[in-house]
Amino acid sequence: MKRDTILLTAAKLFAERGFNNTPTSLLAKEAGVAEGTIFRHFKTKDDIFLTLIRNVKDQLISDIEKYLEVRAPETSVEKVVSIIKSFYVFVKKNRMEFCLIFRDAPTRYGERNDDVFLAIKEIYSYLNEYLLVALRDGQKDGSVRTDINVEDTACMIVGIMVGIVRTIHFQFVEPTDDLLRNVIDNVSRFLKP
Repeated sequence: MKRDTILLTAAKLFAERGFNNTPTSLLAKEAGVAEGTIFRHFKTKDDIFLTLIRNVKDQLISDIEKYLEVRAPETSVEKVVSIIKSFYVFVKKNRMEFCLIFRDAPTRYGERNDDVFLAIKEIYSYLNEYLLVALRDGQKDGSVRTDINVEDTACMIVGIMVGIVRTIHFQFVEPTDDLLRNVIDNVSRFLKP
């Protein structure tokens, strides 16, 4: 399908060259389509970018939910760990797509009601809400300390997750199993009573 080819090629080129350095003429050439074909499927180059961001968001949500379904964590701490693991694995598999979020997205939106900003905010909100529910459930079932503020803790864990992804993206650290294991061990120790 031409639309999918355009999106895959755009993701690759935007990740390699950056959004601003990828003219639609090059995108058309690399995708093997006429430039007019691009605009039959997308209103603008920005529309392509927004579609890529929304696709990342939708796939991330789907992958986390599938992982939780298969893993079937027994305690709320295990659910938090599963969310961290599935996010980490997703980002590792989709580094090119996250390049769009960390490098190009900040230059693509300027207003808080911009579609790109809102799509990225949905990723953060989704992760935060999933963690918040797990932490509240954990306080009820006794697997999470009751002396922590669950709203602040959910935000903190999302911050850790996003921070690690950013440091990996900028190649400050290598995405190793030890890094993931240490994050999980520390978060688990913090949460357990």
